[in-house]
Amino acid sequence: MRSIPLLDVDDTKVFDEITAAKRGQRRVRLTAARPAVLEAYERYDDATPEVGNLAHAVLTAPQEEALNHAFNVETAPMTEMRRSILKRISVARCPFCGISESSTLDHYLPKEQYPEFSVFSPNLVPCCSPCNTRKRDKILDDETDVRLFVHPHFDQIPTTLFLAADVDLRADAIVLSFRVTRPAGMALATFQSLQSHFRLLDLADRYRRMALEHLGGQYRALKRAYGPGEDADRVESELALTAEDFEKRYGENYWLAVLYRTLSFNEAFCNGGFEVLNGR
Repeated sequence: MRSIPLLDVDDTKVFDEITAAKRGQRRVRLTAARPAVLEAYERYDDATPEVGNLAHAVLTAPQEEALNHAFNVETAPMTEMRRSILKRISVARCPFCGISESSTLDHYLPKEQYPEFSVFSPNLVPCCSPCNTRKRDKILDDETDVRLFVHPHFDQIPTTLFLAADVDLRADAIVLSFRVTRPAGMALATFQSLQSHFRLLDLADRYRRMALEHLGGQYRALKRAYGPGEDADRVESELALTAEDFEKRYGENYWLAVLYRTLSFNEAFCNGGFEVLNGR
């Protein structure tokens, strides 16, 4: 989970260019919907990050279809905006999970429910396919009315440590798990949003699996650090430095930063316990 910059784009101009690129009745319908759409854009901007309860624009069914068509059947302006959003290095890694490549655009407010935001860049979040599939059309928790997912464009991800990893080192295996905790001073609504984001995107299992895969590739480096003198302190130092590097780049709650920091505190792992990674 991390914040990402917005694309610097004139969304009104993009909407008008997409409208001009359409033909026949869809162009007519987009033109007719324009005042309601631009008003909705303003409401979205004013409400951020709490956009979950936005009123729906008053649109006809054909206008809604034309708005969804504007995203689903791309014109040159839409293709260019998609390319501009996804090509940035700052969003190359999915901001929802921090694992995979951002290869698709998620509508933070689903376009099926909010077609007025189908081509609105602040509502288009670059992300990986697994996160896009898992997020689907969910917005608010039915009981708490809290947003179920962090909005990478507008939410400030807490800098206090809320992601935790647990390590169970066994004779022939390492068992990892990840969880979200509520640090002192964190608002309940913030914690609930982080917790649901973590749960609904299945991050506990995804982090666990990717962590095991990643660590398998680190065995030789850890073995070299340990050396013939079996220097556990050097292994601890290498792990801590790697954690620090990840923290500086992606923040303290980046899953690999948390993993390496946790392993650096594990005396048994540093003192040869990493051998369980051999052959993974």
